[in-house]
Amino acid sequence: MDKASLARLAFWGMNMSVATGGRNNWPGFRYTPTEWTRLEKLSKAVDGTAFIRFVLIVTVVFIVLAGCAVVGLLLPIMIALYPNPADTRPLPFVLALASTALLAIGIGLPLSLRVGAWASASDAMKARLYEETGDTALAAKAAHQITRMTVVMCGLLVPGVLLWIAFDIKGGPIVTALKWLAIGLMGVSAVHTVVTRKR
Repeated sequence: MDKASLARLAFWGMNMSVATGGRNNWPGFRYTPTEWTRLEKLSKAVDGTAFIRFVLIVTVVFIVLAGCAVVGLLLPIMIALYPNPADTRPLPFVLALASTALLAIGIGLPLSLRVGAWASASDAMKARLYEETGDTALAAKAAHQITRMTVVMCGLLVPGVLLWIAFDIKGGPIVTALKWLAIGLMGVSAVHTVVTRKR
């Protein structure tokens, strides 16, 4: 693996450490003890400033790419199918929405991670990274996990949204509560990881 690929794996390791509080307990993103040890070792090359920059860049790039997917795919499809928005049918709309999400996450997220790692990894950081046996397989596993997550999410999106439409569920308050809960959990996990690392 080249230094750029190792840097992406290091940022991914740091991301998983922050997300799980260093406990490797996310369903669908589990690693063997050997793989987790390697991710932890790689993540030690990532300092706090670089990781914050990485997260911000990935977030901005992904939002831009997702917006392009909505404007370039979802809107043209819906305008072509239903010039009058009042005639919109649930199933075609949800299928178009799922296709857009598949494009945005399946392509946009990996591309965002690449851009974020490229823009955030300094020469000093890359100099601290050295390939070990199994790194290529570990990087492939992480990529597969992202792909699997994308397929599962987009697959569940179709029946999930159709059920919400069928039962006329008002999701605004629910989605808002879940969003803030997720942000809170990520914040607690990040603080826990930073405190643990300082110790």
